Amino acid sequence: MRKLAFGLLVATAGMAASSAASAAVLFDFSSAPGNIGPTHTYTSGGLSVTASGFNPSGSPIDLFGKNFGGDENGIGLAGALDNEIATGFGFVQLDVGQLLGKVSLIQFFTGSTTNGETWNVYGSHTAGSYSGSPLISGTTEEIYNALPGLGTYKYYDFVSSGYSGDTPHNFLIGGLSVVPSVPEPATWALMILGFGMIGGTLRRRRATTSLRYTAA
Repeated sequence: MRKLAFGLLVATAGMAASSAASAAVLFDFSSAPGNIGPTHTYTSGGLSVTASGFNPSGSPIDLFGKNFGGDENGIGLAGALDNEIATGFGFVQLDVGQLLGKVSLIQFFTGSTTNGETWNVYGSHTAGSYSGSPLISGTTEEIYNALPGLGTYKYYDFVSSGYSGDTPHNFLIGGLSVVPSVPEPATWALMILGFGMIGGTLRRRRATTSLRYTAA
């Protein structure tokens, strides 16, 4: 009985780990409001991602967290138009290095693009720098978009582009949703071990019961 209970415990632990690995983890970038300095690390579900602010030349500048409700939630740049990521002012770089190898999908959403402001996302390998063409662009807000090329880039750079008359476009990065990777081999081994122990215990119990009936 004890072996059966232990086998159930081991198998349950493996299934719990497997289930935890498939549940999405959310990062809320409005959770730290106000001026939060040039770098801020967000942690959720045992995972972390770091945001940094840079001016167009790649020098650090302060981030600003907004928590005003509606679509006015997320991170921007302190001192920019509405303290958001504004055209010509700079960009926010997300360091996803701590997520690589641990997640199978990273999605982001933006806010404060009500007037059709355009956001662009670049991939890079250097802190404070990006180049080339955007990996993805859009004007949507509060809709999750997958970050392309996961595993290819350590950094993703969020940049605003365009003007409405003389007014720069601006937006916020609202947050991330990440999906942890499939269970590690050790997790599968734990589940198989548990079910193997249960099967072995049940077979021995059936064999013992059969011998008792034969003897009778």
